[in-house]
Amino acid sequence: MREKKPDIKFENQQGFSLLETAIALIIMMVVTLGTASLYVYATNYNAGTGDRAASLAIAQQKMERLRRAEFSDSLMAAGTTSEDVTYVNRHYTLTCTICNTSSCGGSSTRKMITIQVVPQGNQAWVNTPITLISERDTTAVGDYAAY
Repeated sequence: MREKKPDIKFENQQGFSLLETAIALIIMMVVTLGTASLYVYATNYNAGTGDRAASLAIAQQKMERLRRAEFSDSLMAAGTTSEDVTYVNRHYTLTCTICNTSSCGGSSTRKMITIQVVPQGNQAWVNTPITLISERDTTAVGDYAAY
């Protein structure tokens, strides 16, 4: 017995027209360009986040050096100092302010320490400062009331 072959007609076959293919390509191109712009945006913000993290690390290192110093050490002298710091080939400005007057909350036994680090980047939002504020008290023994 012979098998009968199906009767295939190519007359009414429809495929994608050139117009449909062109529209699909345009849609794919728009989606791809949108994704590429998001990639550039994310790359810029990741680089800026690295600068801000490095700024925080620099500020913490400076604060630790000040905490380690004696209360009467010249490193803890009242005033403002500024220095340029290079960290992983990036430039930062470190400003340290130590105040021991009542105008800032300090006194003869308390010093207010403010450390500010500003990354020197190309983008404005990256250049916002990181600020750490701390109090440092002397270990002087005062008069205590008997309980």
